[in-house]
Amino acid sequence: MANLLQVGISGLRVHQTALTVTGHNITNAGTEGYSRQEVNFTENNPQFIGGVWVGNGVSVASVRRVYDEFLNEQLRRDTSTFNEFDTLAANAGQIDSLLADPGTGVQPGMERFFGALQATVDDPSSLPAREVLLSEAQGLADRFSSISDRLVEQNQIINGQMQVIAGQISTIGEAVAELNEQIQFATASAQGNEPNDLLDQRAQLLKELSELVEVNVVQQDNAGLNVFIGNGQALVIGNDYNEVFASNGEGDPSRFDIFFRRGEVVQNISREITGGQLGGTLDFRREVLDPTLNGLGRTALAITQTFNEQHRLGIDFDGLKGEDFFESVNSPVNVSSRAFGNASNADPDDRELTVHITDSNALTTSDYQLSFPGPDDQTFRVTRLSDNELLTTQSLTGAFPQSIEIEGFEIRLEGGSFQHGDDFLIMPTRMGSSQVEVNLTRAEQVALASPISTDAAIGNRGSATISPGVVFDADTPYLANEGELDPPILIRFTSPTTYDVLDNTDPGNPIPLFPPLMNQSYTPGISNSILPGDEGKTAFTSFGGVLPNRTVFQAPLPAPIVDAANGFFPERINITNSVPATGFVQEQPTLITRENASAREIASELSKREGVEASARTTVELSNFTQDSNPFLPLRLSMNGVDLTDTLGPNQTKYDPDYPATVPEPISPNFLADRINANREFQDLGIVARSDGGTLTVIALNGEDIDFEITGDLGDGFAVSNGEDIRLTATGENPFTLLNEVDGYDFSVGGPFTYEFDVPGQGSFNLELTDTYDDGAALLAGIRAEIEASGVVLPGNIDVEITEKGNIQFQNRLDMRATGVNGSSKIAMGGQVKVITDPNFSLEIAPPGNNLFPANPVGEPIHFGFDIDIEGLAQAGDEFTIEFNEDGTSDSRNGGALSALQNADTVSGNTSYSESYARLVENIGSLTSRAQINRDSSDVLLNNTQNSVSSNSGVNLDEEASRLIQFELAYNASAQVIQVARDVFDTLISTFR
Repeated sequence: MANLLQVGISGLRVHQTALTVTGHNITNAGTEGYSRQEVNFTENNPQFIGGVWVGNGVSVASVRRVYDEFLNEQLRRDTSTFNEFDTLAANAGQIDSLLADPGTGVQPGMERFFGALQATVDDPSSLPAREVLLSEAQGLADRFSSISDRLVEQNQIINGQMQVIAGQISTIGEAVAELNEQIQFATASAQGNEPNDLLDQRAQLLKELSELVEVNVVQQDNAGLNVFIGNGQALVIGNDYNEVFASNGEGDPSRFDIFFRRGEVVQNISREITGGQLGGTLDFRREVLDPTLNGLGRTALAITQTFNEQHRLGIDFDGLKGEDFFESVNSPVNVSSRAFGNASNADPDDRELTVHITDSNALTTSDYQLSFPGPDDQTFRVTRLSDNELLTTQSLTGAFPQSIEIEGFEIRLEGGSFQHGDDFLIMPTRMGSSQVEVNLTRAEQVALASPISTDAAIGNRGSATISPGVVFDADTPYLANEGELDPPILIRFTSPTTYDVLDNTDPGNPIPLFPPLMNQSYTPGISNSILPGDEGKTAFTSFGGVLPNRTVFQAPLPAPIVDAANGFFPERINITNSVPATGFVQEQPTLITRENASAREIASELSKREGVEASARTTVELSNFTQDSNPFLPLRLSMNGVDLTDTLGPNQTKYDPDYPATVPEPISPNFLADRINANREFQDLGIVARSDGGTLTVIALNGEDIDFEITGDLGDGFAVSNGEDIRLTATGENPFTLLNEVDGYDFSVGGPFTYEFDVPGQGSFNLELTDTYDDGAALLAGIRAEIEASGVVLPGNIDVEITEKGNIQFQNRLDMRATGVNGSSKIAMGGQVKVITDPNFSLEIAPPGNNLFPANPVGEPIHFGFDIDIEGLAQAGDEFTIEFNEDGTSDSRNGGALSALQNADTVSGNTSYSESYARLVENIGSLTSRAQINRDSSDVLLNNTQNSVSSNSGVNLDEEASRLIQFELAYNASAQVIQVARDVFDTLISTFR
C-alpha cells in the first residue's frame, strides 16, 4: 500500500510540473525569442519485493529547452545579411532618386546651360543672350552645389546613425556579459541544469546584435558565450565586455569611423566591420556615397577646368582676353581643401600640403594616401586607395615646394617637418561639386570671339586660301598683350613652294620674326600647317638692352675718344642634357660671356653648343624729341658711326635714290626712320626703323649693338629706352570702367585696386591705388608716384601709359641731350638673345648671375599658340595676314569651341560631361537595384530560417492544448491512484478494528 501511495504521489508531482511547463509555454507563445520547453520524465528505481521487482513511480529528469544551435546560428547570419542589404538599399535609393530626378539632377542643368550657350553662338552680339547664359551657368552651379549639400548632409546623418548603432552594440555586449554571469551562477546552483529563460534572453540579445552587425558566437565550457565582431574583435569574453564607439575619423575629420576599445587600446575597425545595419551603413558610404561625391566632383572639375581653358582662349565683347568662366579649380581655398593630415601624425602640426588639378581628363574617382613609411623621415609613397596600388615612392629633396604629379593632379609639399609615420588622405575630386561657382559678373565678359583674324591680300595671283585659325594657347608671347597680336604676322610666298613668316608691325616694311622663320616649305594642292607646332623644343629669352644710369660724355677733340658700352656683364651659362633612358644629366662646359659682348656675339657662341640654336635682336626706342626753336648749333645725330643728319649732293651713294634729302627742323622720328631704312650700309647690316610719328623704333635684326651720338644746343635730344613695356597686372578688383589717359578715376570706392609688376633682374613689386584723380594727367602722375614708391630702382624717368584696353604699362626712359659746344653725348644699347634648345636640353645660369638672363631661366614653348592652315595653289608674292581680331562682338568662333565641349571626350579620356554624369547615375542605379534584389532575396532566406526556427522551437498552441489535456488527465489519474491507496488503507484499518 505504501508503494502504491508513493507511486501516485510521484505521478501527481511530475504531471503538476508538466502542467506548469505547458502553461509556461502557452503564456509565452507571443514572447519574442522564447523557446518551447519540454518536461522529460524518468521512472524511479524499482523495489525488489516478494521476489519480484516492483515499479516505484516517476520523477522529472529535466525541463528541456527545444533549441537548435545550428538553426539559430543560421538565423543570426541571415538576419545580419538582410539588415545589411536593407540599410544599403534604403540609403542608396535616396541617392539614386536625387541624381536621376529632373528637378534635382545635373543633366537638365547641363542641357539648359549648353542650350543658352548655343543661343549666344548664334547671336554673339546679343547681350541679353549672354545674360541668359550667365544665369543658366549659375543654375548649373547651384545644381552641383545642391546635390553636394545633400550628399554632405547624408554623410552627417550616417555619422549620427553610426554613433547610435555603436552605442547599441556596446549596450547589448554589456547585457550579454551580465547574462553570461547569471547563467553560469544559475547552472552551477542547479547542479548543471541550465536556466532556460535566461538562455532565451541571451539568444534574443544575440539576434538583436546580429541586426546591427555580423557576429561570431563561440560556446564556453561553463555555459558562457564569447561574442566576436569584425575581424575577431572580442565584444564579449565570458563575463567581460569591450566598448564599440563612433568618432571622427583619423584621416577625414568630416566622417566618423568605428573604433573598438579594449582597456587602454583603441583600434579603428571600420574596414573590418561587415553585416547588419552598421555594415550596410559602411557599405553605403564606401560603395555609394564616396563614389558619388568623387564621381560628381570629377565631372564638376572637368566642366570647370576645360570650360575655363577654352574660355581663356577667346576675347570678350570689349575685345579683352577671356577670364576664367567659373572660379578656378586651383584657387587657394580649393587646393588646400583636398588634403587632410591624419590625426595621429606626430607634433608639431606644421605640415602644409596642397593638391592642384593639372588634367581633369586624367582624374579617377579614387582617393589616395600619402604616407611616410620610414625608416627615415625622407621616404614617402603614394597609394591609390581604390585598389591599394602603389603609384610612386620618392624621397624629400629638402627644397620646398616639392611636387608629385600623378593621375591628373599634383601634390605639392609646401613645407613643414614631415616625419616617419605621417599619413595624409588625398581627395582630388571629393569637394569638386561643392566648389563650382561662376566667376564672370557681366555679360560683356563672355569670351565668344577668337583673338586672331586672317585675311588674304586682294592682289594675290594664286588660288590659295587661309583658314580662320585655331587658338590653343593664349599665354604665348604673341598673345600675351591685351588687345593685340604682338607682332602681327605676314605670310609672304617667295615661290609656289616656299614662304616666309614676317613681323608685320610696320606693314610698309615687314621684317623677319625673332627668331626668324624664313624659306619654309609649302606643298601645293593640300592643306599645309603654316606655323611650327610643339616639337618639344624650349625657348629661353634674355632680358634685353640694359639702360645705363647716364649717357657717356665725349669731350671735344683732341680729347681721347670715349666709347659707350652696352653694359652687359660677364655671365656663366650652362647647357645640360638629360638622357631619358638613363636619367643621366650631361653638362657641357660653362660658357662665360665677354663683358659688353653684343647679343649677336653671345648668340653666335651659344649656337656652337650641341642642342642649341640661338638668335639675337636689338631694339631701341627714341621718343620725346626736343629741339631749340632758335638753334645756335645744328642738331647732329649719328647711329653706329653713320651720320643721319648730313646733307649730300645729287650723286650721293649713301642712301637709296628716294631718301629724304632735306633735313627738317625740328628733326622728326619719321625723317630718321626714312633715312635709316634708305641707308645702304644699314640695309646690309639688317638694321631697320619704323615711326609712329612720335616714337622712333630702331631694330638690328642680327643683334648688333646700336649706339647713338648727338651734338647740338643744350637740351636738344630725346629719350632712349629698350622698347620693353612693363605691364601692371591686377591682383585685386578691376576698375568699374576702363581706365584711359583723358579721364580721372576714384579709387577710394570699391577695391582693393592692387597691382603687381615684374622688373627684369629685380623681381616682383606690388602697389595699390587708393586716391581720387580728377583727370588723366593726374591719374598718370599718381600711378607713376606709386611705381616709384614700390621699391623698384630704374634709371631715367618712368613713362606711364594706359592702353586703349585700359591696361597700365610703363617704360623707363633715359634722357639723351646734346651738350652744346662742349662735346657730345653717347649711348650704346645691347640686344636680346633667344635660345632654342632641343628636347631634353636646358639652359641654366651659374651663380651669381648678372644682367643678361634671369638667375633661374624659365623656358617656354616655341609654338605661336595658334594654328593656321593654307591650302591651294599659291604664287610668288602672294601674301596672307594674321592680326588681332578687332571685331569681337560679331565673332563666335571661340563660342563654337566652347559649345563643342558638350560632346567632347573630356572625362576619363573617353566620355563627355553628360556621358560621365549618366554613367554615374547608371552605376548608382545599378548598385541600388542589386542592393534591392539582394535585400529581397535575403528577406526570403531570413523568413525561411525564421519559420524553421519557429517550427522547431516555437510554441504551437494546439499542441500545447493537447498536452495540457494529456497532463491534466494524467494528473487526475495519479490523484485517483492516491485515492485508491487511501481506500485500501481504510479497508485495512477497518479489518483490524
